Parts: sequence; C-alpha cells; structure tokens
Amino acid sequence: MIVAHIRDNFTAAFFPRWAEWSAAFVLLGIGMMLSVNTNLMVSSVANGYGKGYEFLLEIAGQSVWATTLTVFGSFRLAILLINGAWRRSPIARAVMAFLSCFFWTQLVLSFQPTFGFAFVMACGWLLTDIVNIMRAARDARTVNDVLARGKGSGLD
Repeated sequence: MIVAHIRDNFTAAFFPRWAEWSAAFVLLGIGMMLSVNTNLMVSSVANGYGKGYEFLLEIAGQSVWATTLTVFGSFRLAILLINGAWRRSPIARAVMAFLSCFFWTQLVLSFQPTFGFAFVMACGWLLTDIVNIMRAARDARTVNDVLARGKGSGLD
C-alpha cells in the first residue's frame, strides 16, 4: 500500500512540501559532510578559524553530530516519502519540523558569534522549518476535519 501510494502520489505531494524536503536534505547533507570531513570541527577550532564550532563541540563531538544529523535527516525524508499513506503523517511531519528546529537553533547559536554566512543560512533554515511546522499542522487539521465529517479516508 505504501509503495503504491508513493508511486502514484509522489509528484503531487512533493511540490507543495518542497521546503520540508529541502530542509531534510540539508540536515542529511550536513551530517554526511561531517562524516566525510572527520576533523573539520576540531581542526578549525585548533587553527583559530572555527569559532562557530566551539559551541557545537561543547554539546557533543563531531562524530555524534554527524551520526545524529544523518539518522535524523534520513528519518525525516522517510516520513516525507510515505506522507499521506497513513492518517497521522501530517502530525509526523509537524513533529519532525519541530525537532529540526533544535538542530537549526544549535547552528544559529553556534555561528552567531561569527555573524557570517553560516549564521544567516542557519537562521533561514530555522525560519523555513517554523513555517513548515505551521503548514504541516494545517494539513493535520484538514485531515482531522475531513475525517470528523466522514467525507473520506483523509489520506489524499
């Protein structure tokens, strides 16, 4: 059922939710980049160029950030891929966007002292996911309203 839903509805579901897909891919990409570039954070701090990474390293090591972001980004993409195949998917999308705000906030706080490109981009992704929370919550309400009136399965 889920595979058939993905095959039949991917294009229709992708474009209205492109910002959610983008945010999920960026989190996955950051995790993968940290996995490949294994000493980015520590060497940048040691060389005096990584002021933005100091806060992140106080929370956890680079390998923890890499693994967490890769797993979280992959899980968020999976939720988006099967979106609509079960009733609670808009709620799951809203929860994932909300949880993503934790990572964006950590990046904003980490790069705030540098006030450079990374800070501005993290702020942009944080704002994007705040909007994604509201849009997914609206979709959840629509599904619940349709089901409450008995006018369908709410899976469309």
